[in-house]
Amino acid sequence: MWKCLVLIAVFLVFLQETEGWCGRPPGYAHSKTVCEHKQLHLRCGRHRRIHVVSAIYGRTNRHTCGHGRVGTTSCKARHASFKVKRRCNGKRSCRIRASNGVFGDPCVGTFKYLKVRYQCKRPRYTHSKTVCEHNRLHLRCGRHRRIHVVSAMYGRTNRHTCGHGPIGTTSCKAGHASFKVKRKCNGKRSCRIRASNGVFGDPCVGTFKYLKVRYQCKRNHRG
Repeated sequence: MWKCLVLIAVFLVFLQETEGWCGRPPGYAHSKTVCEHKQLHLRCGRHRRIHVVSAIYGRTNRHTCGHGRVGTTSCKARHASFKVKRRCNGKRSCRIRASNGVFGDPCVGTFKYLKVRYQCKRPRYTHSKTVCEHNRLHLRCGRHRRIHVVSAMYGRTNRHTCGHGPIGTTSCKAGHASFKVKRKCNGKRSCRIRASNGVFGDPCVGTFKYLKVRYQCKRNHRG
């Protein structure tokens, strides 16, 4: 009997940590609202991170936080979503104050509120690979996954990476390196690209360079 109780307890903890309460489907959006001058607290379970869907600071109805003066119900601060995303995205927990000091005052004299819709998403793992000049970089994803390049740099920004060649500068990046690697590799399961001046141009003549690529393996939805 006690073994069954232990299994049930473990299962309930698993549901909580994976945002699985009440059969919430993937992509379920939480909604939280606080009145002006209060602090809003967004929070996700373990192994999940905040992804803000939308935010409004202002007033669009009379009943929400209706205990203050309501001069208008057509009032939204500009860039509210951007500000909340910048503050909270990628974090497990985040607090932000519903105030004119943070968002500006879109309707002077009207009592406002902050409403945020957000999801709790599993963070994507980002791979990082580096090869020295004249070598070939190999990006690879597992089955049913495809390469999504986050960033690429060909040049030199420190002395220790591929430090066995001549170093004239540590402030050297080829233009359009990310674009070139994305064009070559995005959407593929496997991709090879050479770290060479012939591919990227020579941003610092006489300095031994390297290619560094950050990429994710995203699920392939085609077919």
